[in-house]
Amino acid sequence: MSRVALLGEGPLPGAATVDTSFAQLRLAQLFTGLRADHDVHVVDVRSDDARLALRDLRPWAVVTAGTFGPTRAAMAAIGQEPLCIDLPGDPFADAQMVAAFGSAEAVAAEAQAVFVPALLRGDAFTTISGPSRHALLGQLGLLGRLARTPPGEEWALVTPVAWEFPGLVEAAPRAPGLPVRVALVGGFNTWFDGETLLDGLLRAMDRAPIQVEVVGGPIPGHHTETWSTFVGRARASAHAGAFRFRDRLPPAELARVLGTCTVGVVLDRPGYEPEFGSRTRVLLYLHQGLRVIATTRCELARDLAAGGWIEAVPMQDPTALADALLAPAAALPDRAPLRARYGIAATTAGVRAWAARPARRARHGDADAMAALARERDTLRETLATVYASPTFKAIDRLRRLGKR
Repeated sequence: MSRVALLGEGPLPGAATVDTSFAQLRLAQLFTGLRADHDVHVVDVRSDDARLALRDLRPWAVVTAGTFGPTRAAMAAIGQEPLCIDLPGDPFADAQMVAAFGSAEAVAAEAQAVFVPALLRGDAFTTISGPSRHALLGQLGLLGRLARTPPGEEWALVTPVAWEFPGLVEAAPRAPGLPVRVALVGGFNTWFDGETLLDGLLRAMDRAPIQVEVVGGPIPGHHTETWSTFVGRARASAHAGAFRFRDRLPPAELARVLGTCTVGVVLDRPGYEPEFGSRTRVLLYLHQGLRVIATTRCELARDLAAGGWIEAVPMQDPTALADALLAPAAALPDRAPLRARYGIAATTAGVRAWAARPARRARHGDADAMAALARERDTLRETLATVYASPTFKAIDRLRRLGKR
């Protein structure tokens, strides 16, 4: 049994304040899977003493759960321990979507600063889908690391989202013929198509009585205008009374609200993030017995649509969404295959096996030099930012601009 340090964003699994955000679900999934075979200690990367906690644990292996925050913490605190880095999606595809609503240069620089050193240092990686695994292998090949890997040795471990949700008991499928009551649960993140969603809901409401339960809201660091626009337009519409808005809810209250709903909707914007990522909320809706209508850019949604568990709609087509909402609901197929395929035991099998025999992996000959250059670049950026913000520089720059007039 290995002693494993699991780095993630709290609250810790089992805490009364746990919710269904992706960061906490991912932490709970890896914690539950790993502790079946290993001695697992969770380190909350948002705490001030994460580095000291990792040092005091003296783990045999370190595993991260989540993307930016856990990766930053691991790279700041890691020593010589074997390290498995969780990449649930592709960080560079995420950056493409974020850059579309902000400074592309700044977003690209941030992704490179965090993940190039991580790709050079990681001894194994967990991904969330087949496409994201392929993207990861391409990145590792570009950095020269695949050439040092014996054929047949697996270190890009697909770890899909899990069927289990802490605090939520699986609910029975809804009976046919119930009124349409839509559930929209989770964050309105950058790749969530709130515009098409609202247009489709309003068109359906023009034709039939529909109620909407919105549980969640904007996510700091994402394109929050999607949320504010959705709320503003919904409240200004002729169907304002059909919408109910709630903040994130603890599991028991979330289950109660979902128990009043009949259908969940998930729509993606165009871009590579949906192709390389996944959609936890699709499984959440199915777990709670809802009919699901979704775009199918990600592997999970495509597989579920092929099995008849969800209904596919094209991207950016509000009329298709309205038609789907008002169409008679088909009976939900048996969910037993989903329990087996996406159960925690099945989804974490790869990382559990790696943690049983964690080892450092050969690195490309230039890896240390590249990591050092990345650190030096970041230090220079911080130094330049300090210089540019100083009163002396501002005064000299003002005089220089005056001299050019």
